[in-house]
Amino acid sequence: MKKLLLLIIITPILVSGQSTDNLNKLTPDEKVMGLSKIWKEVEYNFAYFEKLGTNKWDSLYLNMISSVQKTNNDYEYFRELQRFISFLHDGHSYVRKFSNINLYTTVFYDYYIEFGWLEGKVVVTRISADRKDELHIGTVLVEVNSMSTLEYLNKNVIPYISASTEQARMNEAAYYIFDGLKNMEYSVKFIKPNKEELVLKLQHGWNGNKEMMNKVYPPKESRDNVKFTWLDNDIAYLAINTFSDSSIIADFKKYLPELYKAKKLVLDLRENRGGNTEVGLEIFKYFTSDSLIFGPKMRARKHISSNKANGSRIKKIDATSYSWEKEAYLDYRNALYTEFDYEPYKNELVSKKIVIPTYILIGYKTISAAEDFLVFTKNNKHIKTIGEKTAGSTGSPYFVDLPNNGQFAICTLQSYYPDGSEYVGVGIVPDIEVKRTISGLINMKDEVLEKALELLKKQRK
Repeated sequence: MKKLLLLIIITPILVSGQSTDNLNKLTPDEKVMGLSKIWKEVEYNFAYFEKLGTNKWDSLYLNMISSVQKTNNDYEYFRELQRFISFLHDGHSYVRKFSNINLYTTVFYDYYIEFGWLEGKVVVTRISADRKDELHIGTVLVEVNSMSTLEYLNKNVIPYISASTEQARMNEAAYYIFDGLKNMEYSVKFIKPNKEELVLKLQHGWNGNKEMMNKVYPPKESRDNVKFTWLDNDIAYLAINTFSDSSIIADFKKYLPELYKAKKLVLDLRENRGGNTEVGLEIFKYFTSDSLIFGPKMRARKHISSNKANGSRIKKIDATSYSWEKEAYLDYRNALYTEFDYEPYKNELVSKKIVIPTYILIGYKTISAAEDFLVFTKNNKHIKTIGEKTAGSTGSPYFVDLPNNGQFAICTLQSYYPDGSEYVGVGIVPDIEVKRTISGLINMKDEVLEKALELLKKQRK
C-alpha cells in the first residue's frame, strides 16, 4: 500500500490546573481496535465508498495506526477518530464523543458566545446579555492564537468536521470553532461593527453564573417541534423543526383548522435536521393534489462472499451488460450495489388539501429527511423554495460501538433525485436564493422570511 502523508494537527493546549486523570481510560491496543472498527465498517458498509476507493482508505488507515497510539489521552484520540472519519466527507458518518469527555463549545468563564458563518466570516451571533455592549452581535472574529481565523479553522477545526458540502462544513466549523475541554484558552481578536478592535483571552469553564447561561442576546426562542402563527390576514407561517417520530404528524394536524383558512403559506424547514422520511411524507400529502408523489431513488452496498472470490480472478469485464462476472468483478472491488425497487408513493389522503402558494424556507441546517421532503415537492408548481443551499446529506446511519461507550455512524444508503441527479454532496439549491448577511444579523432581520412574505404579498396584485 502506498502511504498517504497526513498533516499533524495542532490543537489548543491545556493550561495549568486542568486534570486529565479522567481522560486516560483507553489503552493503546484499544485505540487501535477502535480505529480498525471504523476502517472495517467503512470499507464494508459506507454508501459512497466508490468515491473514496480501497487504496486511499487503506493508506489513510495505515497512517492513522501510529498517530492514534501516540495520543496522550482519550480526548486527543477522539479527535484523531474525528479526523479519520471526516475524510469520508459525509454528514451522516461521524464519531460521537466518549462518556468521559466533557466538551465546552460556547461557554467561557466570563462569556457565553455563539458564532456563525456569514459572508465568508466567523461572526458573533449570540452573546451573554450582560456582555452585549462589549461584544456586539455581528462582531467579526479575525484572529485566534496569532493565526488568522481562516488559518486557524483550516488547521484546528475543519479537519474534524463531518459534512457532505462546503456550506454545511463552514457553518459547522464556525459554530464549533472553540470546541474543547475545560480550561483550554484562546487569545482572540475581534473587529466590532463600528470597526473598533477588541482583544480578549477566552478560557473554557463555567463560573456558576446561571444568568450568563439563561440570559443571552438575542434571546433564544423555544424550539417547538411544530410552530404556527399568522404573518398577515391570509398568510400563515408553519415551522416544522423535526421529522423525528410519528408524534410530529399529530402535532402538525393540530393546526389544520388554521391552515385551511390560509390563502398563502410560509413553511419553515431551516431548523429541521431530519428524522424519518416517512413522517415527512405523511405531512407532505396535505400539501399536494397529486395522486402520486415522487421521492428519492435509493441504493446500498451489496456483498456476496463467493462473488468476491470469483471477482479476484476476473481482470476485465463488459461493463455494458449484466452478468454474474460483472457482479463478481464489482463485488471484489467494493463497488457492487443493490438498487431498491422504485415506484412513486400513492397519495390516498381523503382529507382536505392545502394547495396554495407556498414558500419553503431552507438553509444549511435543512438536512436528511427534511431534504427528502423537498424532493417530494419538486413537481408542485405552487411550491417554491427560498433561502440558502441545504446541507446535502441524507441516508441511513449505521451505529457501531467503540470502547469506553463511544460510537460512530456510517451512512449506508445513497439517495438521489428520481432522474438520477445528486443532491447529497451538493445540497438542494433554492428556487430563490436569499443569503443571510451580517447587516441583517445586527438589525435582527430575518431576511429569508421577509423576502418570502414580500413575494407572497405581491401575488395579490
